[in-house]
Amino acid sequence: MRLHGLAHRTHEPLRAWVKRQQAATLAQDREALGELALEFDGVIREQLASRRAAGDDAPDDVTTRIMNETVEGRALSDEEIVSILRNWTVGELGTISASIGILMRYLAADPELQGRLRAERQLLPAAIDEVLRLDAPLMSNRRIATCPVEIGGRRLEAGERLTILWGSVNRDEAVFGDPDEVRLDRDPQDNLLYGAGVHVCPGAPLARMELKDFMDALLDATVDITLLPGRPAVRALYPAGGYSEVPLHVRR
Repeated sequence: MRLHGLAHRTHEPLRAWVKRQQAATLAQDREALGELALEFDGVIREQLASRRAAGDDAPDDVTTRIMNETVEGRALSDEEIVSILRNWTVGELGTISASIGILMRYLAADPELQGRLRAERQLLPAAIDEVLRLDAPLMSNRRIATCPVEIGGRRLEAGERLTILWGSVNRDEAVFGDPDEVRLDRDPQDNLLYGAGVHVCPGAPLARMELKDFMDALLDATVDITLLPGRPAVRALYPAGGYSEVPLHVRR
């Protein structure tokens, strides 16, 4: 949120907003989701208005730069800017948190990989992507077919709605062989953790940097991370990925 230039007073309310957003998503409460979207819309539009009022004195941050961005010769609409910042905020506070839980739990369950990464930090980027391929922090996304297309023997007509299960795609045996095996030499182009093509996640470089920095700091500050006997991790409920609870023993 600091990266976006959002005022400090908005940080805690937005964290609370993300929790309510997650709860409404799990409950499939469309009315609540609509209200939450309008609430976020108001917060961001207030930020856009303050920057326009500031003119040349507006802070040089991500939000201001997006406001000045053009796509195919036109400026982004406020609706598009709000959508982008909403996805980034949820990703920052939701998906990154899910990723950290997945990574910590996996290293605790695999002491051999944990030891290797402690000794060979240059392997962290590949290991992070591979573990998150195996255990998706973002389970699915929705799309609308823009033209007739046939995929895997199934024909989709223009306008049809579909759900893409990233957690399934990244376990395709035809691509990954044994998808349950964590291998650090896989072709990164096969991993759809951050999407692909025109829908590739624009925040992927930032997410990778944050996760790498977190794991470096975690390994620097600890001697060992292990699972707690009799306290298994609790899976998050679909459509959320990762875990809602990861009890671990951390030795410093």
